Order: sequence, then C-alpha cells, then structure tokens
Amino acid sequence: MRQVVLEIADIKVFRNKRQTLKIENLSISAGEIVAIIGPNGAGKSTLLQLINMHLSYKTGKMVLFGEDVAGADKQSLRRRSSMVFQETMLLDDTVFNNVALALRFRGLPEREIKEKVTKALADFHCAHLTTRMAGNLSGGEAQRVCLARALVYEPELLLLDEPFAALDSPTRNTLLAELRLVAIARGTTVMLVSHNFNDVLYFAERAVVLQEGCIVQDDTPEVILRRPVNAIIASLIEMDNVLPCQVEKQGDDILVQLANGVYFPWTGQKWQGATVCCLPGDALYIFDEQLVYQYNSLMAMEGIVSQVVPGIGMYRIMVETQGLSLTMRVPREQVTSRVAIGMQLKIAFNPGDVQLV
Repeated sequence: MRQVVLEIADIKVFRNKRQTLKIENLSISAGEIVAIIGPNGAGKSTLLQLINMHLSYKTGKMVLFGEDVAGADKQSLRRRSSMVFQETMLLDDTVFNNVALALRFRGLPEREIKEKVTKALADFHCAHLTTRMAGNLSGGEAQRVCLARALVYEPELLLLDEPFAALDSPTRNTLLAELRLVAIARGTTVMLVSHNFNDVLYFAERAVVLQEGCIVQDDTPEVILRRPVNAIIASLIEMDNVLPCQVEKQGDDILVQLANGVYFPWTGQKWQGATVCCLPGDALYIFDEQLVYQYNSLMAMEGIVSQVVPGIGMYRIMVETQGLSLTMRVPREQVTSRVAIGMQLKIAFNPGDVQLV
C-alpha cells in the first residue's frame, strides 16, 4: 500500500465572507499523478494554494506528509513540495543560477549544486541553456527551466497551476510527456491544475473534478470523459453529444426519449431528474449488418450528413436526424467514399454507452 501524502477532511475556505472551497474528503497517495479540473471559478487554484499552506481554514483538517498542518512547522513542510505557476517568474540571471537558487537557500556545497542542476536541466532537455539569460528564453524554454528549478531539490509533491496554458499544443504535449516520465522515475507525487482536458488525458492517471468549490467527481480520466457527472462537466470535457431528453417509467421499464422522437430503454441506476443525454461521438456507428452480431441492443436512426471533417485516424461526421444534430467520430477506413455531405445515412448506438445527467 502506498503512503498517503495528502489528506483533507471537511475543510472550508472563505474569502471576503464567501465560501470558495468545501472539500469533504480528498486523499492523495505517494507517486500519484493527479489532475485537478473544473470550470472557471471552480476553486482549482484555491485548492493548490490551500495545499501549499498559503490559505487558512477555520474548519476541518489537512494532513500533509503525515503531519497535521494546523500544528506543524509550515516552512519545513513547504520545503518538501514545489509549485510551478503559469507565469515563469524567473530571475534576471542565467538559467543555471535560476535553477540553483533553491539549493543555495538550503546551503548545499557548490559541487553538489552543480551536479543536481546539471541533471535537472538534462531531464528536461535544456542543458544547452545553462549560460543563457532567462530573459532571452522562449515560452517553452522558460517552462522547461521552471520545471527543472521545481524538481532540482527532489520535492515529494509537485503542484502545477496551469503552467503550460500559454504554450502551443505540440510544445505542451511534449512537456507533459517529459514531466510524466521524470515524475514516475523519481516517484514524485504530482497535482496538475488544467483547463484543457486533453492535458489530463496525456498526463494524469486520476482526475478530480471541482465545481463551485466542491469535488463532484473523482475517477480516471477515461471514466470522466465518457461518464461526466453533469451537463457542466460534459461541456468542460467537450462531450460530442449533449442532447436534451425526457426520461419516464412505463411499468418496470425506464424509457429515454430524444428530441427526434427516438426511444430507447435505460438499464442504468440513476435516471430520476435527468434531462440530458451524453453520448460520445465514437459510440455512434455507421449501421451495417455486422453490428447486429456485435451488439445485442442497438438503436438505429436515419439522418442526412451535414458535414464531414477529416482528421488523423478519425473523421468527425455531423448528421441531422429530424432536427437533432449528432456528431460521430468514425475510423478513417470506415468513411472513404461511403460518406458525403447530403447523403442519407443510417447510424446506431448502444444504449449502454449513454450517460444520463
């Protein structure tokens, strides 16, 4: 069993007499790579500030590295973690001196400082920048240096507050992949705040979803991607199809009706009060007889193709079905010349892939 790095129970944080955070229970184990996601104003950055002991709380309990924060030496605890922000906040000095700063504060001898700085820069492929002035770095280079600076003293916990938000997608993906490898190799616990769910899929093994200061979902990114807990989170993760629906009970059966008149049976547990049907684009199929043998209870409908968007490996196809617009994500080999704008297309889905919220 992995050691627990962080435990939060029944903590409330107030700013200007307004509650901004209410965490009933959160536990993070050593070596976990966790993403913190949620809409703007959900409390993501506030949570990191709380963990970094820059915010006070009046109720509840936070245990960090096995110590109750309320009665602990906060400076000593804070030295066991590191935090990286969106703004690089590098000093007007060389890259080497920026990365070495925390080690010099800790009084390490210069020879050991040189060894650790050299390794940290090499881990993030920026050893060639050692003598460069920080003000002359590109955005991607500056964030590489910030990561090296954050990890040079080998913290147990790394807190990342949207550090890659200003970078282009290829640079961001590369940095996330490199950081993940370094974190795994070192056994570092990482908590990443991001507004980009693709970052989460590239990086994290667990995602904690905040909304209005509360945890509303805590699961693997794959589950959250396919089973968002509500319509706001569905929008956040860019669910392909968020469709209005009506749910009613007829005898022992639960039936869901979409706006285009299609009914399908629902066998899931939660349905009371549901008004929205979430359906991932890759759960919609171009209907053929082979599908009937693969799935027991497919629901089929016909529509007109309104748009075909090519992609790498997958095509996005929009289909209009009696006033309801559906988005499909179809493997490229299944599209070719079979699908064109204006053609009639029969599509199908498995009700088991639907999430009601």
